[in-house]
Amino acid sequence: MLVLANPGLDGMPFTSSTLWGAIQYLGPRETAPAHRHTAAALRFVLEGSGVFTTVNGDRVDMAAGDLILTPGWDWHDHTNTSDGSMAWFDGLDLPAVYNLDAVFFERFAESMQPLTGSDLSEVTHAEAGVRPTTEEVPLKRQVRYRWERTDRALDALLRESGQCSATIEYIDTRTGGSVLPTIACEAQRLLPGYRTPTRRHAGSRICVVYEGSGIAVIGGKRFDWERGDVFVAPSWAAIDLESHTPSSLFWMTDRPLLQALGLYRQHQAEQHQVIEATFEPT
Repeated sequence: MLVLANPGLDGMPFTSSTLWGAIQYLGPRETAPAHRHTAAALRFVLEGSGVFTTVNGDRVDMAAGDLILTPGWDWHDHTNTSDGSMAWFDGLDLPAVYNLDAVFFERFAESMQPLTGSDLSEVTHAEAGVRPTTEEVPLKRQVRYRWERTDRALDALLRESGQCSATIEYIDTRTGGSVLPTIACEAQRLLPGYRTPTRRHAGSRICVVYEGSGIAVIGGKRFDWERGDVFVAPSWAAIDLESHTPSSLFWMTDRPLLQALGLYRQHQAEQHQVIEATFEPT
């Protein structure tokens, strides 16, 4: 695992003041032992196949572009059954939980959890817009959001709107709210040559580039991005995007946490911000 430690946070291993990000790699036939923690976590798969995450006994298969949730204090472990490798983006609310002095961690009694089923959460969330009304089928939290469905939804929105940008939010299908109490997740598609409006948001935002290339302007500085890159927009930093090729982006934000505290706000500028400098990595 490569932790994305922001050099502006005085040596803390955090990606922003409230969000933690990393790139995790699981090699052929490897496993990651079962554990749980109070910090909520997500996995956005970048590449690979043949891996599953077990969440509270439920085997959840993983494929490129999928979003997998491991809510706070849920048991989870990872297993690679293939001869290939998988890489994914790990996102947690660890810095927020750390600053609230509420970090707890526990290892499972055995290396891996016993399996109770496969993709059990999808039994009640197999189709969009429907859910059971009987107690015979308990309504579980959806923990896998398949890329094939996200991809179709983004394409459909672009066709219907005739616009050059489309964004959808992943939701908790039980409540209609954000997928996790402290984290909201979005998928965005950009067509080439379009620059999004300049916006500011209270709270941190982390972006993972799933496919495509382009630029982000953050606080007047230009950042070039391509597939596999990760970039961060600090709280209230002005940000806009422009793609060079058809691009798909994954976003995680701390918006639900700020909304719960009555602190969330956003603003859209009338004009694009001026590009004053270009980021040069050291």
